[in-house]
Amino acid sequence: MNIARAFAVLLLLSILIGVLTMGNAVEPRPGAPDRRQFQKMFEDGNYKEALEGFRKLALDPKDDPRQVGQDLQMAVQCLQQLNRVDEVDALIESAIEVHKQNWRLLWAAACQYMELPHHGFMIAGKFHRGDQRGGGEVVNANERDRVRALQLMVQALPPAKQDANHAEVGEFLLGLANMLLNNRDFEESWRLQYLTDLGQLPDYEEGWGSWREIPGAPVDENGKPVYHQVPKSFETAQTDGQRWRWALEQAVEFNPQQADEVKLHFADFLWNQFDVQTMADYGWAFGRMATDDTKQDESGTYALHTLGENETIARLTTGIKRFELPDEFNFIKLYQQVADKPQSGWRIRALGQLAEIFENRRQYPRAAEFWRRLVEMAPEDDGHKHRLQQIVGNWGRFEPVMGQPASDKATVEYRFRNGKSVQFTAHAIKAQLLLDDVKAYVKSRPQELDWDMLNLENIGYRIVEQNQQKYLGEQVAAWKLDLEPREKHFDKRVTVETPLT
Repeated sequence: MNIARAFAVLLLLSILIGVLTMGNAVEPRPGAPDRRQFQKMFEDGNYKEALEGFRKLALDPKDDPRQVGQDLQMAVQCLQQLNRVDEVDALIESAIEVHKQNWRLLWAAACQYMELPHHGFMIAGKFHRGDQRGGGEVVNANERDRVRALQLMVQALPPAKQDANHAEVGEFLLGLANMLLNNRDFEESWRLQYLTDLGQLPDYEEGWGSWREIPGAPVDENGKPVYHQVPKSFETAQTDGQRWRWALEQAVEFNPQQADEVKLHFADFLWNQFDVQTMADYGWAFGRMATDDTKQDESGTYALHTLGENETIARLTTGIKRFELPDEFNFIKLYQQVADKPQSGWRIRALGQLAEIFENRRQYPRAAEFWRRLVEMAPEDDGHKHRLQQIVGNWGRFEPVMGQPASDKATVEYRFRNGKSVQFTAHAIKAQLLLDDVKAYVKSRPQELDWDMLNLENIGYRIVEQNQQKYLGEQVAAWKLDLEPREKHFDKRVTVETPLT
């Protein structure tokens, strides 16, 4: 899983946890069931008893309006632990009917629909969620659950926007944005061009559920990338993409402290759609070791280091294209805005993303700038130091070579970065000792063969990486080679002629 997708998953989970755990410290009202007792039952594995308690709370019209969402969530967890998932829908809808004016409960119910298993079986015309015995037609409720969740969020919108706790309302709106993006991000972003009908629930779909991958970001009728604009209101939005943008904008309006988090959320989507790594999924070799970057290629990876920070080369549905990014949709600028805010709690993640973006673009000095900033901000993180050293340090490696005639001087391909000289030493291999050890190993009849013990071609790796120095014989040659590294930390290959015959 890449960083952007991991962030999106963590963001949705954090929102779910936030809505379901709010108000834990509130004491129960006099005479009300003690949910702490039910929580203890759940922790002790007494799920049936805990279910009865949490169900009673969730269906109580007088339940604490700030905790009823957590009560519903715990009741659902009990049903799942009891393998009674097919009862969850009825419980959720019953709680909604009782608390239809409580926007927090509606939010919690929507989250449950997004988190439940979406597959089930159609038996005698009725949907049974989850695994079932006795057969039936396999169906899935992926789209149906998403639409039901969105219906609940839209129902909760008016009372939520009237609530005085704007920080919590901001989290709610960010949750709405994530639900709109569900099954609409990354490879399925083409779906954002359509407007989901929230007036009716879609039918269950046959099978376990699948997704349709479109190779590249969607384009309009003129072949230009699709950018989702912010509408005046949720009601005037013409696509789910516009609804999503509206929800993000509203989340910041209600809770300005979420501004950086929302900006990263938006930047991650744009980066995933429009940056150079999208070519890797289109059949292009990618990375330092994957291609020869000394050969010119006007439309492919060779041009990456010439990109401006307002440009990109990306995989679109029409093919690979180089184009400029409007400021509003320039993910590099969005990441930089967060990275340059000294007090932002998202600064480190923004810097890390920028460093990787410029590495992917083979603009290594620029990438090194961001890794240095990360080292300064988090000196205890050895990972940042390692990534910086990978760019600015002196590195070298042998490339794979074929066997060569013994009568000629052997040559090897050497790939290096930054270094200006290299010292070589050549040692004989104790071939007889190696063969004797292989024979002894075979004669021992091990229960399972260790391929490393039989693979004579891998002796170099075994000596270097596994410290099998006993096979290293006397030194037979030593020589030094002066190097001329390429600028800007690019790799270079040279053919090294050895004195060995």
